[in-house]
Amino acid sequence: MLENRLRTAYDLYKTCSLAADIGTDHDLLPAALLRSGRCRQMILTDLSEKALSHARGEMERQNLMERVSLRSGNGLEPLHEACDMISILGMGGRTIADILQSGKEKIRNADLLLSAHTDLPLVRQAVLNIGYHLQSETPCCDRGRYYLIFVAQPGPEALTETEIMLGKKLISSSSPALLPYLQHQQQVLRNKISGLKQATRLSGEQIHKTEELLLALSRMIRSVSSGKAEQQV
Repeated sequence: MLENRLRTAYDLYKTCSLAADIGTDHDLLPAALLRSGRCRQMILTDLSEKALSHARGEMERQNLMERVSLRSGNGLEPLHEACDMISILGMGGRTIADILQSGKEKIRNADLLLSAHTDLPLVRQAVLNIGYHLQSETPCCDRGRYYLIFVAQPGPEALTETEIMLGKKLISSSSPALLPYLQHQQQVLRNKISGLKQATRLSGEQIHKTEELLLALSRMIRSVSSGKAEQQV
């Protein structure tokens, strides 16, 4: 049984012949994808030999070894063939951005499934930098913590600074966690503004930019809330 974050990732995975999971310490997701037939074959990579050993044990236990290739290496370097989909989950946003930009020639038009614990704007910017666009942004809540899962596809897109910070496709998500996620982000920005105002060295420009983001986010919340109210009528 997958936890909610991995279940959301599973649901967003497209049916494919070959997929790659980068940094595969969470081998439960690949196992579920292979068992269900959503992925016919998978490449599992990690820098850690311990993580790969754990993945090997799980694949052997579930009789899936004939359908996986376990590879040690940094980021996308171990990929030598074109994949239908590439997932990178559970890392910091800066790390994921670096992986995408340094290994973009390895992506070869694969769809991307991305989920970072931090620095989400860096992930959005990296997607744009490699000539991709965000097809969807799906929030979920797992054990009291909120996560955002991106699906990116080939093709350029222009985003404003606010859209890079907050997400353009997020508001169109049908996830039940959308409104709670936005409200959580709203509180994060309020706390940030409070902290900036109490700082010894005040940054008026930084406070102003954060207040503008808060206003934009508040508009998103009102739009989502009104939409939900209309659905209930």
